[in-house]
Amino acid sequence: MFPRHATLALGTAAAVMLAACSGRGPAPPAAPATPSREASALGVPRGHAPVAPGLEAGLEPGAAPGAVVLAASSSGAVVADPATRSYRGYTSAGELSWIDRDAYRNDAEVVCAARCPDAVITAAGRDGTNRVRLRTGTRARLMAPARAPVQRVLAVRGPSDAVLVEDGRGGRGARIRVDRTDRTRVRVDVADTAGVLWVEDAGRSAALAVYRGPGHAGTSVLAFRRDGRGWRPGGPPRPVAEAWGGCLGGVRGPAILAGPRGTLLAHGTPAPLTSDLPQVGECAAGRDGAVLLARWIDAGGTAHTALRGVDATGRETWARDVPAEVEVAAHPSGRQFALSGQAGLEIVDQAGRTLVRAAGVSSARYTETGRLVVVDGAGTPRWAEPPRDG
Repeated sequence: MFPRHATLALGTAAAVMLAACSGRGPAPPAAPATPSREASALGVPRGHAPVAPGLEAGLEPGAAPGAVVLAASSSGAVVADPATRSYRGYTSAGELSWIDRDAYRNDAEVVCAARCPDAVITAAGRDGTNRVRLRTGTRARLMAPARAPVQRVLAVRGPSDAVLVEDGRGGRGARIRVDRTDRTRVRVDVADTAGVLWVEDAGRSAALAVYRGPGHAGTSVLAFRRDGRGWRPGGPPRPVAEAWGGCLGGVRGPAILAGPRGTLLAHGTPAPLTSDLPQVGECAAGRDGAVLLARWIDAGGTAHTALRGVDATGRETWARDVPAEVEVAAHPSGRQFALSGQAGLEIVDQAGRTLVRAAGVSSARYTETGRLVVVDGAGTPRWAEPPRDG
């Protein structure tokens, strides 16, 4: 897995060459396809893709890339900025709310609280335990410890509306703890604190918890839904294959687990994905579709990204192989996807066709309302309207 703040920094100096056609390239690890027509830095034939209004303004083509959007909503965003070696919280008005260099140094986990850029940061401490603190504006305070120490915060809306991971001190085993505003709690025993994966949809209304059970229980997935009092399980846990990532397209959208065998959770039941990728490294999903990613580095040290579009049933619909590192974000609708990397931004539709492009964008993410948050080489986020589908 790549460090959270260095997802794009490992790419080579070569420009991102996103294949100009939507046809399949050779499956990894074979050499990626090369566009056959004159292309821009994103591999888009010159003059064939419009520049989205509001995306290009103020961005310098060729600006040094690197800043990555870690979390974003309609109210704010959290950015990892290599130039300042810090995590930075911004309001949607573009105002800098807070700076945290310790979080960057420790490659900390960050989740937005009720409103971004207010966030909870979980960083490893020197004593082997994690330090969990809440960032609100210019203030940072440690969250109150529980009797079983909190090691990670997976989701939080308030002091009595949160999903936590506790370690096994005090004679207890490690577990997921779900706090609800009606003072009820849900507890799930797990093998370890670090191996718990929590995946939410863009609207933060549906989630998946993937974990290994105690002993030799294997890996399980437990679906969660939001109600008026917080998170609640949406059914019993189900056994799944090993997973190291995942994505969720909402309550009615696809739920995909990334791992040695990519898995689609159809009505909670695991099913294989229809893709030629030998394994799925990451994914991004919306209601009507998703993009699967696989990454590798060739013998010459060049990073590669294989992109596979799939529909809500997991059937592959388009493919591109890219000789560089690319980050993907999904619109909540699942009908368009933002591909960003060292050479800029390209937005594609469900068929992999280019809708718009913009230079100077190092990272992009959609909000829960479908707006696009883009970051330029200076690490400054801006909110823009995405293009219309099709």
